[in-house]
Amino acid sequence: MTPMLAPLVGEAAAVTFIGLCKNAGKTTAMCRLMEELSGETLALTSVGRDGERTDVVTGTEKPELWVPSGTLFATARGMLPLCDVTLRVEGVTGVMTPLGEVGVFRALSDGFVQLAGPSAVGQLGPLSRTFRALGARRVLIDGAAGRRSLAGAEAGAAAILCAGASMDGGIPAIAAETAHVCKLFAAPEPEPPALRAALAGETGRYALFRPGGERLPLALEPGGQPVWQSLPREDCVLWVGGGVTSALLRTLARRGAPSAVAAPDATHFLCDRTSAETFFRCGGRLLAARRLRIAAVAANPWSAYGRHLDGPALAAALRAAVDVPVVDVGQGDTPRT
Repeated sequence: MTPMLAPLVGEAAAVTFIGLCKNAGKTTAMCRLMEELSGETLALTSVGRDGERTDVVTGTEKPELWVPSGTLFATARGMLPLCDVTLRVEGVTGVMTPLGEVGVFRALSDGFVQLAGPSAVGQLGPLSRTFRALGARRVLIDGAAGRRSLAGAEAGAAAILCAGASMDGGIPAIAAETAHVCKLFAAPEPEPPALRAALAGETGRYALFRPGGERLPLALEPGGQPVWQSLPREDCVLWVGGGVTSALLRTLARRGAPSAVAAPDATHFLCDRTSAETFFRCGGRLLAARRLRIAAVAANPWSAYGRHLDGPALAAALRAAVDVPVVDVGQGDTPRT
């Protein structure tokens, strides 16, 4: 097998697969990377449900998840009867799901598994540490549609962004939305050392700084939101510890200040493409206290709903729209969800 994804993720200790929509090809991309990393001790989990032959929500066909002996995985207790590997219980996490408590297991034989792991970002870091204590070389996380926050679950992680034909709008819309997400992830870290240090240590929901790092007063409403009309008409940086939403960027665009919005990392940028472009046209910038990396875009011309696209045309449109490598990891008529 010619390596496609492994050279792009490099030595990243954790790789998260995120999708623009449901059935975008996350599991297919993860299975491809697992094959390319054959020989490594891998650990797997999913924030949704993965590995089943038929999607329990949409009824569409999905790829099964085959693992070699020695693979670690986290899944809910209710999934165990659906796994055909011999397994050993390595521990329990205390994380409860509708399918039961999530446990940590090791496959003692080759076979198929089904995953239903923790769904909260804060639960993935401790799980990754457990995996590594058990000897995992790398952690692979099968994400959920639209859950970009998962890419920030662990420092030094890489993300594979899956763009598939199951998204409405055809090739132009898929390419535009992929470019939007990649642009958000390309938000730079602040250059002035003092500002970088100030943002790294900030724990509040909102804060205001000069570009050099000096803290400015910021009036807050009783509900905790900034008093927008009190923002100074000067170059400054607004720290947002939560989500940078479309409404927030539209408000700042109308105000014309501040010139930059900073967040802990790009997973906090929850704004849509139109609002972000309006903010940028008004001179706004986005900064990330910690830079995250999209290692590749996985193009998936197969649609779970029958609206298949031309593979080369989709890949060409994506390559023209983004600055990160674009690969098509699907093979033949294999379902790519």
